[in-house]
Amino acid sequence: MTLFSTMTALFGQKWTSAYGLADRNGEWQRTLNGLHPTQLEIGLNRVRLAGGEWPPTAPEFRKLCLPLPEELGLPALAKAWQEANEYSGQPSHHGWSHRAVYLAGREAGWHELRTAGNAEECRNVKRKFGAAYQELVNRECQGLPLEDQLAIEHQFDPAIHSNQLFRGSMAEQGIDPLDGQGSRQKLMSMFS
Repeated sequence: MTLFSTMTALFGQKWTSAYGLADRNGEWQRTLNGLHPTQLEIGLNRVRLAGGEWPPTAPEFRKLCLPLPEELGLPALAKAWQEANEYSGQPSHHGWSHRAVYLAGREAGWHELRTAGNAEECRNVKRKFGAAYQELVNRECQGLPLEDQLAIEHQFDPAIHSNQLFRGSMAEQGIDPLDGQGSRQKLMSMFS
């Protein structure tokens, strides 16, 4: 059953008088362009459950098609936003609840998350985070990878490389990075 036949079945004359049996002016097709069939099914299910007397407009229906993160096993937007803010100072050292939270934080900008001061800056970074997170939720709903796979040579992470160099340097000096007290005593003995 197609979207239009389902809407006709649900709303009858109210639907056909507004939109006809098909999308006569192309508004629905333009508005829903890019949505995955799974997302359209989500929207139709929400329309059915709402039991409204009148059909939604095309933009209203598009909003109904957007999956909620928690429906897919991801943290809710508010929880994801809180986590991104809380760990924006050291994003590579946190065990993220979901990769999508990390990627949305990276897209919004770790520096911007940490330094947004006034209300407008906070709104802007929150809007950017929310848009990135919803896009990742949509990708998850469509069964797409959250991020495009890069060639190995482009997967270089300077923070990880720097940490590896630092640990290598410590090992060469006989310093155990996990033994702070022993490292302090070794350093003190060098200056005695």
